[in-house]
Amino acid sequence: MKGTVIKSVGNLYTIKSEDKIYKCNYRGKNKLTNNFSNPIVSGDEVEFILNEDNNGIIENIIERKNYFIKRSLKDENVHIIGSNIDQTLILASIKNPYTKLGFIDKCIAASFYYNITPILVFNKIDILNNKEFKKLEEVISIYKNINISTFYISAEKGDNIDILEIKLKNKKTLLLGNSGVGKSTLINKISKTSNQRTNDLSAKTSRGKQTTTFSEIFDLKVSGSITDTPGFKDFNFFDIDKSDLSFLYPEFNLRNKCKFKNCLHKNEPDCAIKENIGKQINIKRYNNYLSILNEII
Repeated sequence: MKGTVIKSVGNLYTIKSEDKIYKCNYRGKNKLTNNFSNPIVSGDEVEFILNEDNNGIIENIIERKNYFIKRSLKDENVHIIGSNIDQTLILASIKNPYTKLGFIDKCIAASFYYNITPILVFNKIDILNNKEFKKLEEVISIYKNINISTFYISAEKGDNIDILEIKLKNKKTLLLGNSGVGKSTLINKISKTSNQRTNDLSAKTSRGKQTTTFSEIFDLKVSGSITDTPGFKDFNFFDIDKSDLSFLYPEFNLRNKCKFKNCLHKNEPDCAIKENIGKQINIKRYNNYLSILNEII
């Protein structure tokens, strides 16, 4: 039998096959030999056999079209967030909590690296005053200028949810975002069956409390699916080299005009990228590029 993994908790995998749900384990002798902390992830297409009790054993993982990976901030563990994805939905907020643009830029760069289309959505517009809303529009203009599909919603009030659903229709979407930006609230609004637990921000830190502890796929009210993921404050790239990074910045398309072919656009002379800061290249995006560059091992 073939099916799609829609949830994985420890060594137990929930698989959907022809609208039926099965609980499966993975054969120990077939454990994957790689650096991933989780050999099977939501979105994987698998082959499995059923036992007499109608539970299953996964026999094989079908080759993935793509995946989204992050490396732990604490150690060298590498975690697959999701696989076989059409697009990432990067959910952010200007307030309660504030999403750093550096985090957004990492998500966009990683999406491009893994051949996934990113869309950027700012939530919680219902709590913004006029000054904060103006700031939001300025941030949105940064990403629209590099042709990232970007808009704003209120998952709580339902504002612009219809626009978002158009973007999600017929797509397999991976939801990314910091804890507290409203991922669970959004999932509850747009999915057929979700009843995700939601939490307010921590009074001490003004940060979100993580309510999702594993990745899970939900069918949408419109056709398509969305994978909810645990919120994370930040993440490190796994297999992206320093020389790759500029190719993940669409506005760095002037790189071929740099004096040196291996220019990292950092300290090198006659760098076309540095010469265009404040023109074609936004200074905040460039500074985030330098920060990411310094993080890459």
